[in-house]
Amino acid sequence: MRRSANKKAPASDRTERPDPSAPIPTPLPSERARQVRGEPLIEKILEATLDELARVGYAALSVETVAERAGVNKTTVYRRWPTKTDLVGAAVKREADTALCSADTGSLRSDMIAILTEIRDMLSTRRGQALIRMILAEGLTPEVAALMNEIRKSKESGPKATVARAVARGELPRGTDVEMVFSMLVGSLQHLLFFHHETPTNHRIAQIVDLVLEGACRGGGRCLRSAN
Repeated sequence: MRRSANKKAPASDRTERPDPSAPIPTPLPSERARQVRGEPLIEKILEATLDELARVGYAALSVETVAERAGVNKTTVYRRWPTKTDLVGAAVKREADTALCSADTGSLRSDMIAILTEIRDMLSTRRGQALIRMILAEGLTPEVAALMNEIRKSKESGPKATVARAVARGELPRGTDVEMVFSMLVGSLQHLLFFHHETPTNHRIAQIVDLVLEGACRGGGRCLRSAN
């Protein structure tokens, strides 16, 4: 008698082959918690905050929506950042850390070209432009104004120190107004970006730097003394 071709395999063979229809086991709660602790959790929440800020602006941003976007409970957010201003401040500070470097090549021209290029790259992104729009539209809100003023002072200190070093080593005349020179450089860049909707090329940035520094070298950037 011929043996049937449909003879079943031994039980030991069958157990080694997983059933493709079987549900995939979900991680235990403790395993999920380990995945979002520490720096990865902070990064996740702050990234979600920046995305929401770019999408709806500061006034309409809610901690609940940020938590939902980040995939965490809102109490997790409130535990680290008690207020919306604290949360937005932490997110914007982290984003701002990617720009406004303090270059020190020994040449003011090279330093300022490097700094303006970095600012351009940051502000040319969708998120960077959204943050600027938020500042321009809601800058009169006291809490936002205070927050952005704090960030501005912190992030501008490095580039202004770069200009001050150039004055100290004689690249710019003594008495040069460091604040005004830096404001003219950054202001020219922002004018092209936000009023002309032009992303300045590297050549254009070099032209801005050369124009401002030439005027400053001729004494046009000196501090004005009171007539009294």
